[in-house]
Amino acid sequence: MNSSEFDKYFLTLEITRDSTFTEMKNSYIHLRNLYSKNNLSISPLIQALSKKKQKLIVKEIDEAFNMLEKYYQDKKMENIKTKREKIQRSRVPTFEVIGGEALKMIRKVLGIELEEIAFLSGVPLKHLINIELERYDLLPPDIYIKTFLKKFAAQLSLDTDKVVADYFKRMEDFKSGIN
Repeated sequence: MNSSEFDKYFLTLEITRDSTFTEMKNSYIHLRNLYSKNNLSISPLIQALSKKKQKLIVKEIDEAFNMLEKYYQDKKMENIKTKREKIQRSRVPTFEVIGGEALKMIRKVLGIELEEIAFLSGVPLKHLINIELERYDLLPPDIYIKTFLKKFAAQLSLDTDKVVADYFKRMEDFKSGIN
């Protein structure tokens, strides 16, 4: 849903797009109480509404709140993601070749725990540990390693193709005794 599709919900709750989450929540509570059939202080105008119309208005208010709550959560997550990406670009060291040690350093600079990457990517923790330590003999077949490396690199906002190519180059060099 694009941001303009939320306009009707802002209108329903009688707030503007630049309202804070707290203002939105307060408006919701106020309108919900105003149109509630249990409200003893409702105005004659609202009393003149049929019970069916009152229920419909309350339903629209609830829907607006639920949709805008998700909108504000998504907006907050996007802000966090954007801030994290800005920090990443400014603090992450660059490497000519990205191997296990480089992945570990980048992860630590970003302040991300290996357990978090395992949880978010679905890659078993033991394989992430072996990738970082370059324990090639303990890693699964290449097709799995490629998938795991791509997921790992994506969590660190790195070029997934470069990470896979570099890692496999280092692994081949190690296996052929070049390293």
